[in-house]
Amino acid sequence: MKSGYVSIIGKPNTGKSTLLNQLLKFKLSAVSHKAQTTRASIQGIYMDDDSQIIFYDTPGFLKTKNMLEEWMLRDIKESVKSADIVLFLFEERNYKERFEINLSPNQHSIAVLNKIDRISAQEGEIIEKELKESFEDVILISALNNMNLDILVNTIKKYLPHDNLFYPEDIITEKPERFFVSEFVRQSIFEIYGDEVPYSTGIIVDEFTEKPDRKDYIRVKLLVERDSQKGILIGEKGRALKEVGVRSRRMIEEFLGRDVFLEIFVKVEKGWKDNKGLLKRMWEQT
Repeated sequence: MKSGYVSIIGKPNTGKSTLLNQLLKFKLSAVSHKAQTTRASIQGIYMDDDSQIIFYDTPGFLKTKNMLEEWMLRDIKESVKSADIVLFLFEERNYKERFEINLSPNQHSIAVLNKIDRISAQEGEIIEKELKESFEDVILISALNNMNLDILVNTIKKYLPHDNLFYPEDIITEKPERFFVSEFVRQSIFEIYGDEVPYSTGIIVDEFTEKPDRKDYIRVKLLVERDSQKGILIGEKGRALKEVGVRSRRMIEEFLGRDVFLEIFVKVEKGWKDNKGLLKRMWEQT
């Protein structure tokens, strides 16, 4: 039985979260057509008859403009540092870009070209040839359509260095339940609102109380930077925020396998992206 740690890195919206969800056959990461849905690295554990692969889905690489994005970049670098194998995820529009990441001699690099269903076979061959100049292996996939993911897994297995299991066979992640609550709320916000509000919203799970004889109680606080953003989040007569609650609760209950009572509040907190105390609270729930 072989095992190892794999970090998935790439630019925003290249399909990292979709890839992890497809590999695990389980919805672990928030997925949206919008970029930068993931803010903290997400651990997912793949298990089959001969291997255990611990994946880390990281936030998209970006130039930092505030403390939040600095913490996200730090998360990426810590994930890469602890990995045995790094998957560099590209798509046709950005495969020439490279990342400021230094790998040690005992780490392995695999370039993964995603969304190949959008390009011709000839284009794929040209890109594959270029990528082979910089990486140990190159795999062409479509995560959304489950194309060549078996080839990717078998390629990863070639480099797994350990002969022991790090986790019990029935565990799919070590992330706490609070983390997934925040992820499902985040996905709902990305699905419902336009471009500005999702990126300006912070999520703190203020309370998660398990009640054996009643529904679990969950209270979530949404942080925004301006009163206008609060108004958009709440919507006319509270309809938009209610929809966030309905969608989030469905995903949370499906994930937990039990009913919950979910309350969501909105608070204006100017400059929260540079507020170390608030960011620490967010990271503590990851």
